[in-house]
Amino acid sequence: MKVLLMENNLILLSRIRSSLAEHEVRSGNDYRGEEVVLVNLEQFPVETVKTLKDCGAKVIAYCGHKRTDLMEKAKGLGADMVVPNSQIIRAGSLLHML
Repeated sequence: MKVLLMENNLILLSRIRSSLAEHEVRSGNDYRGEEVVLVNLEQFPVETVKTLKDCGAKVIAYCGHKRTDLMEKAKGLGADMVVPNSQIIRAGSLLHML
């Protein structure tokens, strides 16, 4: 599966990538037709969720667990899944839930 990882924190990026070893993962902020996009809501505008959904991508949005405002907005914009940072480090198992 092709996955776009929209994450700027290098430590978190590395941890997420490790959990996605069986997938083709690219990091960046430019969507190129990947099937799934993981987007950090604290680094990218929450409206990115709708843009990606309009392009046909499945979206897993994530942020700090206290940012319930961002989580609710992402759900309202159509995110397929919204999780806290503590769960995104197991992204590989999350993909199986889509």
